[in-house]
Amino acid sequence: MKKKHIYLSVSSVIIIIALIFITLFVLSHHKSHKKENNTNSAPTTIVVSQPDKVLSSSSVFVGEVFWGRAIQTVSNRSTLKYAFPFHGLSQNLHDSVNNWIGDLECPTTTTDIPYQTQVDYLRFNCRPEYLTEAKKWFNIFTLANNHSFDNGQTGLDQTRANLQNAGIQYFGDYHDTNTDNICEVVAMNAKEDYGNGNIKDVYLPVAMCGYMLVVDQQPTADQLAVISKYSKIMPTIVMPHMGVEYRSTAESEKVKAYHSFIDAGADAVFATHPHYIQNSENYKGRLIQYSAGNFMFDQQILGLNTTLSLGVGISITIKDQHAIDVYSAVGQQCLAFKDNCLSEISAKLTIRPKIYVKYFPECFMEPNYFPETADTKTCNLIKSQATWDYATANLDSAW
Repeated sequence: MKKKHIYLSVSSVIIIIALIFITLFVLSHHKSHKKENNTNSAPTTIVVSQPDKVLSSSSVFVGEVFWGRAIQTVSNRSTLKYAFPFHGLSQNLHDSVNNWIGDLECPTTTTDIPYQTQVDYLRFNCRPEYLTEAKKWFNIFTLANNHSFDNGQTGLDQTRANLQNAGIQYFGDYHDTNTDNICEVVAMNAKEDYGNGNIKDVYLPVAMCGYMLVVDQQPTADQLAVISKYSKIMPTIVMPHMGVEYRSTAESEKVKAYHSFIDAGADAVFATHPHYIQNSENYKGRLIQYSAGNFMFDQQILGLNTTLSLGVGISITIKDQHAIDVYSAVGQQCLAFKDNCLSEISAKLTIRPKIYVKYFPECFMEPNYFPETADTKTCNLIKSQATWDYATANLDSAW
């Protein structure tokens, strides 16, 4: 009886082992057949990652731009007509940067104001016919100055309409009490570089903020608060219009006001109004240029200082891939005035990327009613008056 029990146990083991081998064989054959079928029906897909891209944009910010009064008189006498005020600027200079931004200190309407009235009462008007030539250089103007309202609200509205028809963007208002008009998201010309010469033209959203604070008003808390809404998610530059005219150094009230712009979140301050080049400053690692001087104006009779102009050049680079995608996707719609770019970007980008920045000067002189590139000696004088080398020596390399 005992031997029979051992015999059955061995038999059971043999049967179990045999079943295991059979099962393994069947499974192996099934997997091999399945793999063969998969190979024939679904080829392996090779995913190639896209190269990192770099977004870059360069701009030149200049001071007062004006083609009324004596400039219009000289232009009418010239065979160049509406092209006269711009004919001294070189194409190479135009092509060297992506954007030109200036202070259009003149309503641009079809309302003619007699020359002597413009002289005696400082009530200006600039004919819109010049805008075709202006567009060849400028793609953005600030209207936050003390002359944009010379022809009243109708004149300001016509100026905006004429700029829009010419394809020139604008920002700022004569009335700083209208805080909704202080900042505007503009579409800066930019490039996406994928390497190996693969470059795509795109638009970079940048907040431009204009403050009309003549003579020495301080911005209110509400006016300053506007800046931070934009600077949290995109580059933000302030162009104020303020101060006492014909001074070569910024007064204390202006310094106080421009410091407050940086404290509120602005990345840079490039200012106008004095018609003279004034000093520059490194404030908390950010550049403040207190007055760029006359870029295009008819004040030659007042001496050398009113014929010199500093162009503040900046180049910015962004490497954050998500931020580049967001900026590029939204950028084109920022060409429109009163667009939805702030809310669109805010919904897609919660943290502003690191923005690498470099600064460079462009020097201009205007002895003959049109701006042209300054010679080396004059450029050294311009940079000295602007304290350029001192102010830019230790600026932050990133915003």
